[in-house]
Amino acid sequence: MAANYGKNAKAKATKLHSLYVRTRDKFTCRWCGATKEQGKQIQCAHIISRSISATRTDERNAVALCASCHWAQSKNPLVWARWLEQELGNEHLDDLLERGVPGIKVDWQAECDRLEIALATLGTT
Repeated sequence: MAANYGKNAKAKATKLHSLYVRTRDKFTCRWCGATKEQGKQIQCAHIISRSISATRTDERNAVALCASCHWAQSKNPLVWARWLEQELGNEHLDDLLERGVPGIKVDWQAECDRLEIALATLGTT
């Protein structure tokens, strides 16, 4: 089932970000290795909540997970945190924490433009 993000620039940027992350990770779950080709639904799993605009569409703030692993990590935040430390490294996570603060104003149209260019570099557009 496709996510419905709406029609404004923020929604478009969110959709582009999700596509970027899933494409970058080759539509493969970074946790268990399941793939889209195996019929698994591959989702964009944020590290810092999507509610924080400053990192909502940052490519470093998400990994591709299958729906089962995405659900499991949301129920086990300490296991998820430890896995992220191992998978991405503390420097990566510290950088996200510094930038992931509430109240940052984002130009969503500029984010759409940036993400479209980023997707093109992956060869998807």
